[in-house]
Amino acid sequence: MWAPVIAFAMVGVLALILAGLCAWLVLFAVQGSAAAPGRTPTEQKAAAYADITRAAKAETLAFLAVDYTNMDELTKRVLSGATGTFKTQYSTSLKALKSAATSQKSVSKGSIDQVGLSEVDSDSATVFVAAASKVKNTGTKGKFQDRSWRIKLTMSKQGGDWLVSQLEFVS
Repeated sequence: MWAPVIAFAMVGVLALILAGLCAWLVLFAVQGSAAAPGRTPTEQKAAAYADITRAAKAETLAFLAVDYTNMDELTKRVLSGATGTFKTQYSTSLKALKSAATSQKSVSKGSIDQVGLSEVDSDSATVFVAAASKVKNTGTKGKFQDRSWRIKLTMSKQGGDWLVSQLEFVS
């Protein structure tokens, strides 16, 4: 005699628990959680490292690109990713760079082999890049030659962008 009443009460309790669980899931989905993707310290650091790596690759490729028929556009790309000492040095050497590229009929296309981050903080980073390029000029008798480069970039974060403030060739 009491069995149907107890069963009915148990179904009611289970329904309340299920409704509470559903409400919690909806609230969790709408508000997110402290561990939502992109919010953990590890994910934030990974995103920053990816930004630094992307900027280092782009600037290295821009720096290694030479085409004596299109130097103005290519040098603008380098300058757009440069700041500080590197920007000053590169700007100062533009006339000589363009003249040498034109007189030697130089063409170079770079590629990135590896990128390694060394010292990184919120607004600066040291990056090592292993790169290669195929170079052709009057000295190579119009044939492409392979070149390998090891480059150390000092990078600064400015206005949300990572820019190269110093570029050094290393062995």
